[in-house]
Amino acid sequence: MVINENVKRKIIPVAGGKGGVGKTFLVATLSAALAQNGKNAVAIDLDLGGSNLHTFLGMKNTSCGVGNFLSRRRMSFQDLLIPTSYDNLRIVPGDVLVCGLSNIQFAQKKRIVEGIMDIDADYIIIDLGSGTNPTILDFFLMSNSGFVVTSPQTTSILNSYGFLKALLFRFFLRVFAEQNEIIKYLKSVMKEKKPGSSTPFSEILHKISRIDGKAGEKAENYMKILQPKVVVNLAKTPDDLIIVEKLRDLIHESLSLEVECMGMVYSDTAVDDALSSNRLLAEFDSGSIAGRDVERISLKIIQSDKFPQMPLDLSYYKDSFELAQIEAHNDWEEMQAQQQSKEEVNTEDLIELMSAQRRKISELQGIIRNLTMGRG
Repeated sequence: MVINENVKRKIIPVAGGKGGVGKTFLVATLSAALAQNGKNAVAIDLDLGGSNLHTFLGMKNTSCGVGNFLSRRRMSFQDLLIPTSYDNLRIVPGDVLVCGLSNIQFAQKKRIVEGIMDIDADYIIIDLGSGTNPTILDFFLMSNSGFVVTSPQTTSILNSYGFLKALLFRFFLRVFAEQNEIIKYLKSVMKEKKPGSSTPFSEILHKISRIDGKAGEKAENYMKILQPKVVVNLAKTPDDLIIVEKLRDLIHESLSLEVECMGMVYSDTAVDDALSSNRLLAEFDSGSIAGRDVERISLKIIQSDKFPQMPLDLSYYKDSFELAQIEAHNDWEEMQAQQQSKEEVNTEDLIELMSAQRRKISELQGIIRNLTMGRG
């Protein structure tokens, strides 16, 4: 696992507990924003079985990708890096040209991870699949600070919680792989099926300490290493952040895990329009609200040499969620002002149209009168 705050090159896996929350959009737009700010960025498509990152970058699927890398032993991961039309941004395509790779073996995962570790870049943004497949969890654990993308929908929020819970168990199974008694205990907890019977992670940590005191200390220290971030996508109003704050509280109470919010991205028709035009959002509409929201997330990353430590000014707000709330309200006010301006323009256009129609009617009436008089 890469501890991002200790290294210059940051690796940021992006996942989600539920499909359709905009992971690939975020990876493409965030990678481009980092590149446009002068950073050497690489976007990698590891959504095996559903890769389409190239489409969001306005590219056709004509190059070798991860699927080819796994099916050809002599191919280097470096061979997959291809330039995009954007300065400082390269992409590693996924497995679209090779079928049957949604479930890969340990040796294949290891080979991919080793290949990624050899990439020279400032930021590596990785598009992962949705859900809690072990392969997705293992790739997410490539670094200590991946992004979990959620929409404000209740199902998406609950799936995000489920993803982080599964991630913690996967992490601890790896940490204590050589300690059979702890592994046996963790697996017994994971098998709990009764509704409401979920064991809080604070209790799990206490049990590990009772099994082995040193292992308990190790578990406490490893909990501090994980620093996942939440990104709220497809928001409609600032109030959508309220349910995400409840997710934060649930994660804290049940998983003993501290998460921060990178920001909220509003739903924007320009995203679909850009995709239909086979162009990146920033190129299609540089003033889109969603594009500016992601740009702001990129600046938070860039402004922190010790990312995932956030450049927060806690004299103005209490935490990253309150900052996101302030940002969301500012965006909302701007969107409302733009909408009002459009309505005013539309009203003026309508008045002008009606006046033109009245003038035309008067002209026609004059013509008719002249024709009638001529006949008489």
